[in-house]
Amino acid sequence: MDENIKKFKFLRNVIIGTAIIIIIASIKLQVIEGKKYSRLAEKNRIRQRYITASRGKIFDRNGIEIANTRPGFYVSVIQSMIDNKTLESISKILDIDKKTAQDKFKLEKNPFMPVKIAHDISYRQLSIIEENIDDLKGIEVGVEPLRNYPYGELLCHLLGYVGEITHQEIKRLQGYSINDYIGRMGIEEHNENQLKGNYGIEFVEVDARGREIGKIAEKRTIPAVNGQDFYTTIDVVLTESVAVYLEKYKRAACVCLDPKNGDILVLYSKPGFDPNLFVHGMKKKEWEILNKAPDAPMYNRALMSCYPGGSTFKPFVALAALDANMITPEKTFKTCTGKYRLGRRTFKCWKKHGKLQLSGAIIHSCDIYFYQLGAFIGIDTIVSRISALGFGKLTGIDLPGEKKGLLPDRAFLEKKYGKNWTEGHIFNLSIGQGDLLTTPLQMACAYTAFANDGEIVVPHVTKTDDYAYHTADISPASIEIIKEMLAGVVASGTGGLARLDDYVVCGKTGTVQNPHGDDHALFIGYAPGDAPDILVCLVMENAGHGGSVAAPAVGKIIRTFLNNTRVTQYAKED
Repeated sequence: MDENIKKFKFLRNVIIGTAIIIIIASIKLQVIEGKKYSRLAEKNRIRQRYITASRGKIFDRNGIEIANTRPGFYVSVIQSMIDNKTLESISKILDIDKKTAQDKFKLEKNPFMPVKIAHDISYRQLSIIEENIDDLKGIEVGVEPLRNYPYGELLCHLLGYVGEITHQEIKRLQGYSINDYIGRMGIEEHNENQLKGNYGIEFVEVDARGREIGKIAEKRTIPAVNGQDFYTTIDVVLTESVAVYLEKYKRAACVCLDPKNGDILVLYSKPGFDPNLFVHGMKKKEWEILNKAPDAPMYNRALMSCYPGGSTFKPFVALAALDANMITPEKTFKTCTGKYRLGRRTFKCWKKHGKLQLSGAIIHSCDIYFYQLGAFIGIDTIVSRISALGFGKLTGIDLPGEKKGLLPDRAFLEKKYGKNWTEGHIFNLSIGQGDLLTTPLQMACAYTAFANDGEIVVPHVTKTDDYAYHTADISPASIEIIKEMLAGVVASGTGGLARLDDYVVCGKTGTVQNPHGDDHALFIGYAPGDAPDILVCLVMENAGHGGSVAAPAVGKIIRTFLNNTRVTQYAKED
C-alpha cells in the first residue's frame, strides 16, 4: 500500500512539474518574448520591398537629354526562402556565377529583404523564369528604372556611368541599399548627390511559399524620391560634329569652350566605351578586357592625358619675354639654317627659316629662334610668367580626375638631372618639349588669356550664370602683340588650313615628338578674332603635323559652331 502511495505521489509530482514547466514556457513565449515572435511571424507574412528612385536626367545646353532612364526587368532573391537547387537553376538561367550571386545577397543582413542579383534581363530569360516561377522559391521578378545613355560612347568620358554599389561603399555612405547604383566618373560621379534620389519601401503580404498576396493597407508605403535633373553647358550637336571630323583617327582629345565665360561646349576623348554596358552588370572578364585595352578607352584624354605642348607653347614663351621687357617684337637672333649647335649636340628645326623677328618666328613656328629666345631670357623668367597662366596647376573644372601636368622649374631640373643640367633643357622647354606636360583642357584655358585680354576662365560643365576668372599679371600690351601674331599664324603661316572665309581665326599649330610612335598633331584656335565665341584645343595622337592634320579639323569645328550647322546624328532610337 505504501508502495502505491509513493508511485502515486511521484506521478502526481511529475504531472504537476510538467504543468508548471508548460505554464512557465507559455508565459515566456506569450508574455515575455511575445513581441519578438510576433515580429518574426510578421516578417514571414510581411515583406519589405525597395522602390528604386529614378535617377535625375542630364541635359545639354539646348535641352537635349543626354542621360535619362528606361524600364528594365530585374531578378531578386530572398535569402530566407531560397535553397541550393533554386540558386543553381536561377544562376544557369541568368548565366551568372553562383558564388557571385551568393556573395551579393549575403550582404543584406535582413534575410527577408529581396536582393537584386541581375538587372536588365532579356525577354527570353524573363519568359523562362515566369514559366518556372512555382519551382523557383524565393525568386522575384520586377521592373525598375535603369540609366540610359542615348548617345552611347560619344559622351562617355563627360557623363561617366553608373555601377552597382559595393559593400564597402554602403558602409561608408548613407542613404544607399545593396540594390542601388552609384555614379562613377564624370558628371555621374561629381553630381551623385543631386542625381541619385532616395529609394522608397513598400510592404506586401506573402503566403507560406513566399508568393505575394497584395499590399498591406495598415503599413503606409514610403515613396521613392527621384533624383534632380542636371543641366550642362555641353553642345551635343557640336560634339557629334567633332566625332565625325575625327572618325578616321584612333586616339584624340578635343576641348571646345566659350572663352568669355568658361562654358565647356565639347569635352571629347577617343577611343571611348559604351556606358550602357555597365547598366545590366558587367562581368569581371568583360571589365578586365575594357579596363586593360591598349588604347585605354576608359581614360579621359581631355583632362587626364598629359602631353608636351609642342609649338602651341611657344606663344607663352614669347609672352614671358615681352612681359619681362627683355625683348621687343623686332628682336632677332642667329639665322635659322635648320640646325643649331650647342656643345656636341645639334638641335634641329623643321625648315630653314633664315633671319626672323618674333612675329615671323611664331607665324612660321621656328624652333631655332625659340631655342635662342629661351636661353636668352632664362628658365626663371619663363616659369615665373607662365605659371601665372595656369600651367602645372588644376584648372578647377567641376569634374573628377583632372591632372595638373608639369611646368619644370629650376628646382625640378636640379632634382631630376643634378645641378649640372644644361641649356639644352631650356631649349626643349622653349619649344614645348622635354619635361613640360599639359592637358588639352589646361591648354585651352591658358589660351583664353589671349582671347580674353588677360582674363583666364575657370572651366565648368554646370550650366550657371556664376562665372569665375583669374587675371594673369601680364601686361595687356604684351598680350595684344601675341594676339596679332596668332592671327598671322592662320592668315599666312603654319595654321593656314584653319583659315575661314567669313571669320578671323587666331591660333597656333603644334607637332609633338613621341618616342613611342608617330608625332602627335595639335592645334589651338579661337574665333572670331576680335570677339571670340569659341576656342578649340585639339590633340590627335600619332596623326602627324599639326598644321596639316589638326589645323583643318579645328577650322571645320569652328565653322560648324559659328554657322550653327549639324554634321550628323549619333543618337540612338530607344
